Amino acid sequence: MRGINLANPNNLVQKSIFASSNSNANAICIFLSHISEDKDAVVKIGNYIQDAGYNIYLDIYDEALNQAVKSGNPDAITKSIEKGLEYSSHVMCIVSEETVKSWWVPYEIGFGKRSRKPLSTLTLKNTITIPSYLEITYLIRGTAGLNEYLMSLSKQSTLLNKSVSNFVELNKHSIAVHPLDAYLDWQK
Repeated sequence: MRGINLANPNNLVQKSIFASSNSNANAICIFLSHISEDKDAVVKIGNYIQDAGYNIYLDIYDEALNQAVKSGNPDAITKSIEKGLEYSSHVMCIVSEETVKSWWVPYEIGFGKRSRKPLSTLTLKNTITIPSYLEITYLIRGTAGLNEYLMSLSKQSTLLNKSVSNFVELNKHSIAVHPLDAYLDWQK
């Protein structure tokens, strides 16, 4: 079963169901923290995570946040980010060399830490510099590392364990082109 993006307004019914069951161990939603310059890669990674069966919160579909950004309202931006983080059970920062320029990513990581959410960092292809505030997170490198991370999360959810195992097995790197090859290195 494919996961959903809880930021998408088309998923309002699923969002309310998820919010009411958030204490359930099977309710996993990964907030994808990123800088806007990496949007294309984050969309592909988000789709991959959803294909594995996990829900995500990718804010590019958050209408309230987009309106707040357009109007330049930092209070509304902050509230939208916090709402997305509250819906989420985990926070994953997608990091590139551009991430060091972000003002919002450190805020998202700090809010996630304060909320005691598991924090991880996935490095995009050719990323060398990792901001020091991300050293407190679980570091994921490459597609193999992402698959390993998704497998570890599936152990928290009896419903996801078998389907994620099958997904990862089908998406192991081979001679064929992997859907994340343009964005992630393969190695861990």
